Amino acid sequence: MPAAPPDLRAVPPPPLAAPAPAGTPAPALEAPPDSGLAVETRALTKSYRNPWTLRTTRGVTDLTLGVRRGEVLGYLGPNGAGKTTTIKVLTGLHKATSGAAWLLGERVELPRARRRLGFLPEQPYFYDYLNGIEYLEFVGRLSGLGAHEATTRARHWMGRVGLGDRTGLMLRKYSKGMLQRIGLAATLLHDPELLILDEPMSGLDPFGRRDVRELILEQRERGLTVMFSSHILPDVEMICDRVAIVLDGRLQRVGTVGELVSEGQQRVEVRCTGNALVEMPPALAGVVERLDGGHESRFLVSDDARLGEVLTRLIDAGFTVRAVTPQRPTLEELFMATAEKVARERPGTERRTA
Repeated sequence: MPAAPPDLRAVPPPPLAAPAPAGTPAPALEAPPDSGLAVETRALTKSYRNPWTLRTTRGVTDLTLGVRRGEVLGYLGPNGAGKTTTIKVLTGLHKATSGAAWLLGERVELPRARRRLGFLPEQPYFYDYLNGIEYLEFVGRLSGLGAHEATTRARHWMGRVGLGDRTGLMLRKYSKGMLQRIGLAATLLHDPELLILDEPMSGLDPFGRRDVRELILEQRERGLTVMFSSHILPDVEMICDRVAIVLDGRLQRVGTVGELVSEGQQRVEVRCTGNALVEMPPALAGVVERLDGGHESRFLVSDDARLGEVLTRLIDAGFTVRAVTPQRPTLEELFMATAEKVARERPGTERRTA
């Protein structure tokens, strides 16, 4: 949620610079921020020291990441990966141990960096003795809006998030999903340029998740930049321009969903009529998996280069091929494969859950 009065003037985003070639070293910390990035971090590290054991653990390590102006970036990771730690450093709630970060060209340590920011934490606090309109009016006045403008915007956003018929209901009577909606309304009330949302779909039913997806896409159409963390990978796959995967406090992968899933193993599903026995040669062992069900057999071919050979074997065995369907890996499969790889390589060190 906003921490300082917003700049309500429309500022057109500058043209994006071409991406740096692979292997290009990260800019030095003292170099000026990239004007094409709404969020930029360089070698960002946040460490914690246990006051009792004096042991130091790291929430985020050497994070170098850029979020382009006008894009939606999904920030993915399991519990304890460092997502919330990153967001708290970006929003000024935590101070980085080392490295640097910028929001809209301003160092995150400066209060003016948050002037054009809309922030929704994972567990926002609400004054439950206020009703929805009163709460949004309060947030609007804190953001520098006049009384009339705050009331006008409060009523608009109450309706936009589906709470237009609950304007007089006290927040203590709101469900978890309703509180999430009012939190989103407060995040957008002051017309920010950048949104940082920590688990914005938490606690929402399928209809609420759909509404949030549409709201995020609407803000992108208006030219806003959105960075959000989530565990709901299908939603991320539907709305994000790019995704970043963080595990054990380190950035593992960044790219569009298409780029990332294309790196995975391409499979083909073959659906056939009949349940005949077929013997595959040793050369195809591990390439074909059979899944029988009812009057139909399905074969998953993990190497599409061997598809012709598999089809020949099936037809010779008496099967009637009904469909051949390419299957690309899902974002969830990519995420799980990356997490398993990192787990295998993980040294025996302690990390903080955040």
